[in-house]
Amino acid sequence: MSRRLSPIDIQHAVFSRSVGGYDRKEVRAFLERLSVEVEAGLREAQTLRQKLDQAEVRMEELKAAEAELQRAVMAAERIATDMKEVARREAELLLQDAERQKASRLRSTEETLQRMQSEVSRLEHQRALFREQFRGLLQAYLTGLDAVGEPPAHAAGQRASEQPAETPEYAAGALLDDLLDDTVQP
Repeated sequence: MSRRLSPIDIQHAVFSRSVGGYDRKEVRAFLERLSVEVEAGLREAQTLRQKLDQAEVRMEELKAAEAELQRAVMAAERIATDMKEVARREAELLLQDAERQKASRLRSTEETLQRMQSEVSRLEHQRALFREQFRGLLQAYLTGLDAVGEPPAHAAGQRASEQPAETPEYAAGALLDDLLDDTVQP
């Protein structure tokens, strides 16, 4: 196959001269060759134009997709920012609520502690008062027993050998000490 014609080949084409002018066969062959190449060039140009049109359409589609993607990214960033802000506000509210609950429980616990301390103090005072009153009562009974005197051994239904060695005052004092002893469990 011969090489393709270039524009320079066409510009500098030289035909042999014959008696009536150029050689018809050479001119005809050159024109046919030129026609084929121009036709091929036109087909190629048309194909390239179609590819270019398709590429431009595809480029417009890609630009539209890129713009849509940018809008989606911006919307996602906006949503993420909004979600972060909502989460931050919710966290703040939860912390504030937790602080309020803590303060309320602390106040309640302190009030309960104060009531309990007050109750313990009141009970200790009542206990001391009871001890003094009971001591006074027992002392009064002891004094009354001392005033009456000791009954005879036979009057109490006991023999002299069964009488305790302690005096009634000693026994009453020991009983009083036992009753008032804090370490004895009821």
